[in-house]
Amino acid sequence: MRHIASRSASILFLSLLTVGCGNPAHNPNAANGPLRGFAFSPPSLTVLSPNAAPVNSVPFTIQVEGTNFSTDAIVFWNGKPLLTRFVNSQQLFADLASTDLMLSGMIPVYVHTGGLNSNTLEFDLH
Repeated sequence: MRHIASRSASILFLSLLTVGCGNPAHNPNAANGPLRGFAFSPPSLTVLSPNAAPVNSVPFTIQVEGTNFSTDAIVFWNGKPLLTRFVNSQQLFADLASTDLMLSGMIPVYVHTGGLNSNTLEFDLH
């Protein structure tokens, strides 16, 4: 009796697994269902333009190029969020204030978008 119950439970489990998961070959609408999965790639920076400026420069706008930017993208300058304008998934503009341009050094710049941070590029403030 115990063996029959165990076997029945196994058959039921496999049946539910097969029906519950679906098989796209047998269900042409599976790709259009509400449970479609997707992979989000993290943002990536490729170019800062300009990528250098003298200390105490007049405030200006920096162009950030890369990939996988969303409309929620924020450019970070030395850990500080900048006023950022989304252009498209490969281009952003961020405004630098005079206070951002006061100290010399290599300034880390990255983008936060879609809950993820990009790689970091350095801006040469000399």
